[in-house]
Amino acid sequence: MRDVVVIGGGLSGLAAAYELEKRGVSYTLIEVKRRLGGSIASTRLNGFMLDSGAMLNTIHDFSSFTTYLGELNLNEGLFTQDSKIGFLDGTSTLIDVLAAKITAPVMYRMAVSTLGQTDSDTFLICMENGMVLDTRALIIAAPARYAERMFQTLTPEISYRLLDYRYDEIAHVSMGYRTTELPQIPIEPPTDYPITYINSTTQIGRVPDDTILIQVGVRYDSGVGLSRDLVGEIAALFGWPLSPLAEKVGAWADADPLMWHDPTHPATMTAIRHLLPQGVALAGSDYVPTTHAPTLDERIQSGREAAEKVIAWLARGN
Repeated sequence: MRDVVVIGGGLSGLAAAYELEKRGVSYTLIEVKRRLGGSIASTRLNGFMLDSGAMLNTIHDFSSFTTYLGELNLNEGLFTQDSKIGFLDGTSTLIDVLAAKITAPVMYRMAVSTLGQTDSDTFLICMENGMVLDTRALIIAAPARYAERMFQTLTPEISYRLLDYRYDEIAHVSMGYRTTELPQIPIEPPTDYPITYINSTTQIGRVPDDTILIQVGVRYDSGVGLSRDLVGEIAALFGWPLSPLAEKVGAWADADPLMWHDPTHPATMTAIRHLLPQGVALAGSDYVPTTHAPTLDERIQSGREAAEKVIAWLARGN
């Protein structure tokens, strides 16, 4: 039997797995997609490094975060701008390094349907393909909308509290231009178009010489889908050239929970943590008890704390 199963291979799930790896705890990682990293992916195109998520990241505890990156030998590829940090080779650099630390089995394209418990020492994981895994401890790093279904059998009260978990849907649109081609870039989003932020960088190593990379967050309705020419719409809106040197549109339905704007969210998450069975931990931005969007380091810390919790639980059982 496995000591731990980690459900979800996004940033927090990988951070949890890395902690287990360092402590010599046996584990298995389950990921429903074909790759690890969740919403974080990066592509270099025509000299521009394009991120599917935010290219500049807010950090809560910069000192602690850089210490963590130093452990991963990533500080050299870091740059700061406007009190945020970015990676010269894209945020997926962080994913790639963490994934390389994984030596345990990774089960790709595997969806979890429900969770169960046979006794105080054994949890069951029922897969949608009929496979059943057993484990002594669980870390659930899947988005809340999927965790709600998983908990229906194991702890129905948690499922009930996650039932109305809602997400904002933000497309991250990256566009690279020559600096001479652009008029002034707006500081604030327009009020008549669903833009949530505008960021730009001329960081050497991130963009070619004499160019600029702009990233725009655009709210959309997944029921309707993204515009077929979202890049063209944004370029026309601001009077930019309609054909950028490089472009990328990244959209991840579970990346931006609306619950961070709910003042009751911290209390709800605290209540859920008290309802968790012994040996089960939650990891990920959906579960951070805060009323602001969890920062990159808070997402990592969520995974590390989940690992510490189940390690402590396993130690009591030895």
